[in-house]
Amino acid sequence: MKQLLPLIAAVLLCTGTIAEAVTPKQVERIEQLKKDAAAFIREGKYDQATPLLNEILAIDPADKTAVRYLALVKQQAMEPMCKDAADAFVNENYAKSIEVWDKLLKMNPDDRRFASLIDITKNLITDKTTNEMYQHAEKFVADGDYKSAVNELEKILAVRPYDSKARSLLISAKSNVVDVRTKKHYDQADAYMKEKQYDLAIGEWKKILDIDPSQEAASRFIASAVREKMGGLYAEAKEAYERGDYLTSRDYYNKIMADNPTDLDVKNILGKIDDVAKVTLKIDEKSPAADMMRKALAFYIAPDGNKKASMAGAWYAFQLNPNSLTIAVKGFLELKYVAILSTMEAPVGDMNIIDQYLFAALNHIYEGRYDLAIQECTIVIELQPGNILGWKRLGSGYYAIGKKDKAKETWERALKIAPDDAELKQFIKQVK
Repeated sequence: MKQLLPLIAAVLLCTGTIAEAVTPKQVERIEQLKKDAAAFIREGKYDQATPLLNEILAIDPADKTAVRYLALVKQQAMEPMCKDAADAFVNENYAKSIEVWDKLLKMNPDDRRFASLIDITKNLITDKTTNEMYQHAEKFVADGDYKSAVNELEKILAVRPYDSKARSLLISAKSNVVDVRTKKHYDQADAYMKEKQYDLAIGEWKKILDIDPSQEAASRFIASAVREKMGGLYAEAKEAYERGDYLTSRDYYNKIMADNPTDLDVKNILGKIDDVAKVTLKIDEKSPAADMMRKALAFYIAPDGNKKASMAGAWYAFQLNPNSLTIAVKGFLELKYVAILSTMEAPVGDMNIIDQYLFAALNHIYEGRYDLAIQECTIVIELQPGNILGWKRLGSGYYAIGKKDKAKETWERALKIAPDDAELKQFIKQVK
C-alpha cells in the first residue's frame, strides 16, 4: 500500500472531469484541495485528508478521483479497527469484537458485512453460553440435583426453543422431579412405552396431570408418545409441504393436533402453513424456479429450517423466473425475515444467488472471515446439495478455523457425490 501512495497523490493532482456548473474559482479551489489531500495521504494522515475530499465532492459530486480515493482513505482508516476486531474474535473476546464492529458499522451504515459479523458473533456468544449451561445441567444431573438441572435446561430452551438435546434432557430431568403420588404412574407409563402400548402410557401420564397439572414432563411425554404412535402421519405431513402441497399438509397436521394438542411444534407449523396458504395453496410445477420456491417455503415452515437459505432460495427462484408467483413468494419471505435481511448478501446485478454466494465465500476465505464463508457455503448446499464447489469451500472454511475433523467429514460427504474428484481426494489426504 505504501508503494501506491505516491501514485495516489499524483492522481489526486490531476484535474479530473469538472461539471459545467463548476466555476473557474471553484476549479482553483478543487486543485488546491487535491494538493493538500495528496500531501496528507503521503504522510498517512487519512483523517485530515477526508474532510478535504468531502469538500471537493460538495463542490463537484462528479469528481471520480475524489470519490475513489475517499473510499480508499476510509478503508485505510478502518484497517486498524478491523484488525483489532479480528484479533479479539480469534482470542474469543467476542464482546470486544462486537464493540469494534459496531463502531465500524456506525462509520459505514451501508456496509452489511459489519452487521453480519455482529450477528454471527452474538450467535457464538450464545453457543458458548449454551455449552456452559449444558455442562452445568449435566453436572446437576450427575449429582442428582434435578431441580437445578431443570432450571439450566429451561434457560437453554428460552434461547433455543427447538433445541432437541435440551428438550430431551429437560424431559428426563423433570421426570425425576416427582413425588410419591406420581412416581408409580411414571414408572407404569415407562413400562407401557417399552411394550409400545401408547394409549395405556398416555393414560398414565394423564393421571399424573390430574394429580399435578404443573408436571410439564408428563405433557411432553404425551406429545412424544403420540408422535411415535402417529409417526407415519407426521412423515406424510412433512413430505406434503416439502412437495408444495400445503392444503394436504395442513389437513394432516390438523389430524395430529386433534390427537396431540400439546405438540407445540405442530401448532407452530400450522401457523406457518396458514401464512403460506395466503400466498399459494399449491406449487406443483416442474421447473428449477418451482423447486427453489418449494425449498424456500419448506425452510420457512420447518421448526428448525434455515432462515437464510429460505430467503436466498426465494431470491434465486425469482432470478430463475420472475413471474407473479416468484414475486409473491419473495415479497412474503422478505416481510417475514425483515430482521435478518441486513445480515445477508442480497442479490447483486445479474449474478445468480448461488454463484454470488460461492464468490462471496471465496472472498471471505481470502480475507480470513471463515465464519462468513461457512455461512455462505451452507446456504448454497441447502439449496443445491450436489454443488461440489460449495462443499469444497465449506470444508476449507472449517479447516481454516481448526475444525479439521469437520472439514474431513465435509469433504468425504462431497466425495460420495463426486467420487472421481482428485482435488477432494487431495484435501482429505492432507487432513490425515
